[in-house]
Amino acid sequence: LFLFFQKQQQQQNESPNTLIAKINSDFDSHILQTEWNKYRALHLQRHQERETSSSLRQAEVQQTMEALQTQAKQVHTKLDEMVDSAKSQLVDLEVEVGHDVTRLEKKFQGSLSGTSAPEGKCLDVRAELSHCYSTLKDTGECQIFVQKLDKCVTEALAS
Repeated sequence: LFLFFQKQQQQQNESPNTLIAKINSDFDSHILQTEWNKYRALHLQRHQERETSSSLRQAEVQQTMEALQTQAKQVHTKLDEMVDSAKSQLVDLEVEVGHDVTRLEKKFQGSLSGTSAPEGKCLDVRAELSHCYSTLKDTGECQIFVQKLDKCVTEALAS
C-alpha cells in the first residue's frame, strides 16, 4: 500500500506532458501488440492450412500411384498369360505339324516302295469332275463330283 501511494505521488509530481506522452506511448504499444498478435495468428492459420492441403494432395498422389501400379501389374500379368498361351499353342501346332509331316513321309515312302499311290485311287473321280466342268455351263451340278472327290482324298490320306 505504501508503494502504491508512493507511485501516485511520483506520477503527480511528473509534468502533465510526460504523463500524456507516456499514456500515448503505452496506447500505441498496446495497439501495435494487438495488431501483431492478430497478424501472427492469421499467418499461423494460413500456414497450417497450406500444410494440410499439401498433405492431402500428397496422399492423393500416392494413392493414385499405387492404383496405377496395381493396374499395371494386372495388365502385365494378363499379357504374360496371353504370351504363354500363344507360346503353348505354337508348341502344340509344331508338334501336330511334325506328327503330320512324319505320317505323310511314311505314307509317301510306302507308296514309293510298291504300295498303290493315293492319286490312283481318286483318278476316276477327278476325271468325272473335269468332264463335268468342261461340258456343263452350270457348274452347280458338278457339286456331287466335288463331294465325291473330297471324300476320296480324305479316305486316301487317312489310310
